[in-house]
Amino acid sequence: MTAAVAAVNNAMSVVGANSSLHNGCLHALKKKTPYAEVPMLNRNAAEELNAAVACFDSLVFPVVEDLPKLINEPLSKIKEALTLVNSGSSEK
Repeated sequence: MTAAVAAVNNAMSVVGANSSLHNGCLHALKKKTPYAEVPMLNRNAAEELNAAVACFDSLVFPVVEDLPKLINEPLSKIKEALTLVNSGSSEK
């Protein structure tokens, strides 16, 4: 899960950087600098963001689905359920 969240965050950062570069390019066009020649432009940023979001959207969060079922259970049982989720995860 951590990797998926990081991937979305990283992809969003690139899209934001590209937007800034685009605005800079509009300014540069006044000096006849083509958008395709703007340094550090990641032309795949939107596709990378879409892939990261799709990966994140495919994740399943069992604790989110299971906790409402424990609403009438004692706190000890809820803590046990949370401990089982954390112990079964390779990412914390």
